[in-house]
Amino acid sequence: MSDSFLGRNSIRLGAFAVATILAGTLSPLHAQQPEAGPDVTVISLGSTSNWGSANGVRAYSVGTTSCNIGGAPVAWCDAGTCLGGTLQANDHPVIAQNMYRLKDGRFSQIGMSWLKHGWLSTNSFDGNCGSCVIPPGGGDQLGVGCTDTYGSGLNGGSGNPGTCLGGSGCRLGQRSAVNATSGDFPMPYTNVAHPAEIDQRMQVLESDVDPALNAGAKFWVEGQYIAADDGAVNNAANNASYRRVTVGASPFNLSLTSSTVREKSALDAWVVEDPAVELLAVDIPGSDPLEHFEVARKVTNPSPGVWHYEYAIRNMNSDRSGRAFAVDFPNGTSITNVGFKDIDHHSGEPYSTADWTAAVDDPNAVVAWATTDFATDANANALRFATMFNFWFDADSEFPLSHTLTFFKPGSPADVVFWADNTIFVDGFESEDTTAWSLAFP
Repeated sequence: MSDSFLGRNSIRLGAFAVATILAGTLSPLHAQQPEAGPDVTVISLGSTSNWGSANGVRAYSVGTTSCNIGGAPVAWCDAGTCLGGTLQANDHPVIAQNMYRLKDGRFSQIGMSWLKHGWLSTNSFDGNCGSCVIPPGGGDQLGVGCTDTYGSGLNGGSGNPGTCLGGSGCRLGQRSAVNATSGDFPMPYTNVAHPAEIDQRMQVLESDVDPALNAGAKFWVEGQYIAADDGAVNNAANNASYRRVTVGASPFNLSLTSSTVREKSALDAWVVEDPAVELLAVDIPGSDPLEHFEVARKVTNPSPGVWHYEYAIRNMNSDRSGRAFAVDFPNGTSITNVGFKDIDHHSGEPYSTADWTAAVDDPNAVVAWATTDFATDANANALRFATMFNFWFDADSEFPLSHTLTFFKPGSPADVVFWADNTIFVDGFESEDTTAWSLAFP
């Protein structure tokens, strides 16, 4: 492993900029305060569809109602040019749908969809959003305080030919075609063949939702919008919302319960269910627009002298993505029972589905996971946007020294390090300025 991969050596060498945060005394994450400008959020997850199954995989979709809580309209153009040529066909949001499960103390992502492309905003009024101001572009924009709803049928790619500019048989667009930080993508997007009903929709293993196999488990669905103009003014951190669902007996239909939790990713549900879970947001230092990750951790003491660590890391909108994760302990710490879980891309996405490789550096007491680097394989199984991975292990120490998240695509800094004293390190020099790196710190 390179020195830059290990948190301890990163600080000692000071060869690159790193941000360090106390990982042991964090309060729950809060939503980023919106700035002036467009700010699309999800105020409601209002319906679900069950599209059947194939080879033990079932497909769902989730309806979303978006709301512009910002101070300017959100672009919603999907054909030709709009608003006198100031908007192009790719100036509209794309929508990711995900599913999560809490089982036996582990909060994991169990389902993901391709992307629904937004088209023709209805600019509807909803008191939960605000006073709708019809925008100059009409349906080519989402006005301030206005809403737009896509039912689960539309978000499942059914009955929306406008999404592909009239392309034959279009359903959903590839995540791999989208830069989630800039919001850029080609339009019209590629019409990828989808011969099976489950293709491109939110796919979940039936074994992950079957009530007979998941006693006591809890489930949530999530919708997240990616929009270029929203992200450009750093309003992307609040674009995901989630809602609890229950799963019935075969054919495993989803039933929405409680209410939508607005402007927080589903990872927040783990904290709500278990206050012992620590959650923080980490922005890539110096990124513009800001690239957001979320890291959650729970530590238990299952037996004397043994601590079990559960981590979940979610990429909100980072195009640079994640390549490696490492936890550094005091020398002499014994680390065992190392595990990893990802969520696989599907339906013809080009990305690898190979699990990250785990390794324990016994002399230095570091446990680490990594995928292939970008230079070797641009389609390696990186931790990409609207996606969450799990990491776990046992250790005979209660106090890690640091946590390091290494980024997949080249850039500066190479990684961020979560240290143990609330200080910021920039090129190896301690700084008192805890806002210099725009960390979303509670």
